Amino acid sequence: MPNYTLLAIPAMWLTALAPHVYAIGYMKKNNNGRFDNANSKGHAWNAKLQSTVPADVLARYERALAAHRNGLENLPLFAAGVLAATWAGVDVSWSVWTYVGLRVVYNFIYINVSTLKKSYTRTAIWSTSTIVLRSLPLSCERSSATKLFVSESMDLELEA
Repeated sequence: MPNYTLLAIPAMWLTALAPHVYAIGYMKKNNNGRFDNANSKGHAWNAKLQSTVPADVLARYERALAAHRNGLENLPLFAAGVLAATWAGVDVSWSVWTYVGLRVVYNFIYINVSTLKKSYTRTAIWSTSTIVLRSLPLSCERSSATKLFVSESMDLELEA
């Protein structure tokens, strides 16, 4: 059976990029087709958006950008965990694809939920995805410790 674990890295990158693409399209749709690609993070552009688009549109746009940034912040640790597990020979395919799936759900909730009470769902999804993410290095550690223990045990048996 093929190992698709490494493909989770570009899948996660696309998952992190998707909210940014959505934010640009959403803002263009709600701002008469205009988007300042030259300085989309500048103060003047943000001030213009505050005066030209409804508050709920601006809030959704900002949530999409925040989801994008959060995905990019987690991407290096995810990629390192996947690469370390692959190098250690640990099968973490279930974990990595669960993580990517949780991040898709996280993005959807982050962009679409605007009430405080419902936002705790996003926090729960994020917390669950973080637990899955942190399990990647632990899987490698257990595998390495097991290999070391077995290796040392075999050396002791050979000496006896």
